[in-house]
Amino acid sequence: MPGKQEAELSVLPQKLTIGVLTRDDATAAADLHMRNFPDDLFTLTGKRVLVRLFQELADEISLAAKLNGQLVGYTVGSLNKSRFLRRMVRRHLPILAAGIGSAMIRHADEAPGYVRGFIRWIARGRPPTPAGIAVAMYDAMSKDAHRLGIPPVFFLELHARWIIYAEQLGAQRIEGQVSDPRMLAAFSRLGYRLDRTVNTRVGRKHYISGELPAEGAHRWVAKGPYGAPLKS
Repeated sequence: MPGKQEAELSVLPQKLTIGVLTRDDATAAADLHMRNFPDDLFTLTGKRVLVRLFQELADEISLAAKLNGQLVGYTVGSLNKSRFLRRMVRRHLPILAAGIGSAMIRHADEAPGYVRGFIRWIARGRPPTPAGIAVAMYDAMSKDAHRLGIPPVFFLELHARWIIYAEQLGAQRIEGQVSDPRMLAAFSRLGYRLDRTVNTRVGRKHYISGELPAEGAHRWVAKGPYGAPLKS
C-alpha cells in the first residue's frame, strides 16, 4: 500500500490538504462519486458497490483533497487497471452482480449496456495492462467548491500531484480520458496529449496520455499558489 503523504495548502481561514486516499475515505468518496457521476455504471450499481470500489482504490494510486478534514475531491487510478478490475470482481462479485441486476430493473432500456459492462468486468481474456502505465480512472471535485472558496485551479493542482505521485510509485507513462473539451485543454498543460476521440451514446470521449516525468505537472506544482511539496 502506498506510504502516507500529505501537503497542506492554506486558504485562510480554511485549510485545504492533499493526501493519499485511505479506506476511511471510501464512504465520503462514494457520496461524491454519486453526485458527480450519476450515470456511471458503478454509481448505478449502488452505494455499497461504490464504497467497496474506493476501498480497493485506496491500495492503488489515489489522492484525496480535503477542506478542514472533509473530503472535497479526489483523483484515483491504478498502475495496473486490468489487474485492479479483476481483483475488484474476484473479491466483490456477489454485490457487483446484485448491483447490476438492480440497475437493469431500474433502467430497463439500458440493460444491454449494463450486461456488456458486467461482461467486460468479469472477462478473463482481458488484455493485461502494460508495465509502467498509470491510468487515471476518475477525477472529482465537490460541486460546492466555489461556494466553499476553493479556486478552480485547485482541480489541476490535485491532478498534477497525482501525476507526480504515480511517477514516484514507478509509472513511466500516464493515461486517462475526458469528455469535456475544456478539461482536454487544461490537462494538456500538465503534459497530456490527445491520442484519439471516440463518439459514444452520451457524447465524445477523448483518450489522453503522456510520458513521465511530466514537466508540465512539475512546473504546475512548483509555481504555486499551492507549491508546497508532498510530505512522505
